[in-house]
Amino acid sequence: MMRDRKLTGAWAGFSFKSGRLVTPEGRELLPEDLAWLSLLAAQAQEWRRLMETSQARQKRPFGRAVIIDLAEAIRRRARRSPE
Repeated sequence: MMRDRKLTGAWAGFSFKSGRLVTPEGRELLPEDLAWLSLLAAQAQEWRRLMETSQARQKRPFGRAVIIDLAEAIRRRARRSPE
C-alpha cells in the first residue's frame, strides 16, 4: 500500500495519504470509491466519441433548440394512453 506520496507527471496534483488517493481538489478516495471508475471512464470515452461523430456528420447548424420537460412529457403520454 502506498502511503503519503505525491504523484508526478500526468498525475501531478494527486497524492496518496494514509491509504487514500487524494485528488488535486483535496477529495480523499478510498479503494472502494474507485470500484466504478473504469465504467465511468468508458462512458465518458463513448460520449466523447459519439459527440465527435455527430459533429463530423453535422453539415449545418441546428435550428432553434427546444427544451423538453421529461416528467411532463411522460405525464402527457400516460394521459393519452388507454389503460
